[in-house]
Amino acid sequence: MKISEFLEQPFFYFNDKRSKWIYIVSAVVFSHVFLLFFQPYGISEEMSNPANPTFHKFLFFFSIAISTFLALGLSQFVLRQVFDYQKVNNKKYLYWVLFEALLLLVINFGLSFIIPDLGNDFEQELNIWFQLKMYPKVLMILLFPFLGSVVYVAIIQMQSEIQELDHRLKNFKERFTTLDTTKQVVFYDENNHPDLKLNLEDILYLESSNQYVLVYYGKSDDVKKHIIRNRLKHILLQTEDLPIEQCHRSFAVNLLKVNSMKKISGKLFLIIETSDSKVKIPVSKSFSEAIKKAFEA
Repeated sequence: MKISEFLEQPFFYFNDKRSKWIYIVSAVVFSHVFLLFFQPYGISEEMSNPANPTFHKFLFFFSIAISTFLALGLSQFVLRQVFDYQKVNNKKYLYWVLFEALLLLVINFGLSFIIPDLGNDFEQELNIWFQLKMYPKVLMILLFPFLGSVVYVAIIQMQSEIQELDHRLKNFKERFTTLDTTKQVVFYDENNHPDLKLNLEDILYLESSNQYVLVYYGKSDDVKKHIIRNRLKHILLQTEDLPIEQCHRSFAVNLLKVNSMKKISGKLFLIIETSDSKVKIPVSKSFSEAIKKAFEA
């Protein structure tokens, strides 16, 4: 996928309370772990400075936790609704991340008037140039929990979707338990002549190849294929009353033979298991909703 195409895709990772809290908590935890273990930006000198009592050190990290919690909580639960920033694409949401870093910097600066910072550089912190130099540092720290939360939420959503699809698949097969799978299915060529007769239970999937359609069939230990001179769309018209559905521009599958569904690298596949391998049938975005509805029908 091109970067331009990715940027135009919808950003749907932080649209519910659970995923928002995952992001907020991970940002609070990561900022403390990062600052405590690596002690960048002169923190190591301040931590070893005897002029800074332990209580002030505690207040320093406490202020970071509070400012991170307030900034991201305000951003995710209030400001996104106020500015109608719920349904945007990835490109537009990146601007929101830049805004969140700025909001975090402002709130942390405001808390410094209440909670004493490490060192005696408060007058320096009032300098605008000092705050501008702090912005990229805050942004860098925020990016790690943001990206980590996106990946984690994406995995959760993917697993949830697969579980839902597997549940639909199970229900679908249960509804067809009374179907006569020994029913003969006749495939016709482009001249409308009978070309192949198969039991419904033996049909696995169909693959389009230019002016031909490859019909894969057989038992789990003896998979064969037969070539029919015809277009896939014409073949599907012959089987429209059967649970054979197109799932891709070049593929159609006997839904009764699907064992499971998986997402691989963000793409959905229908899995048909044979004795020595697993066949992965791709499901394109244009057919994914139709496949889901087929399992609901």
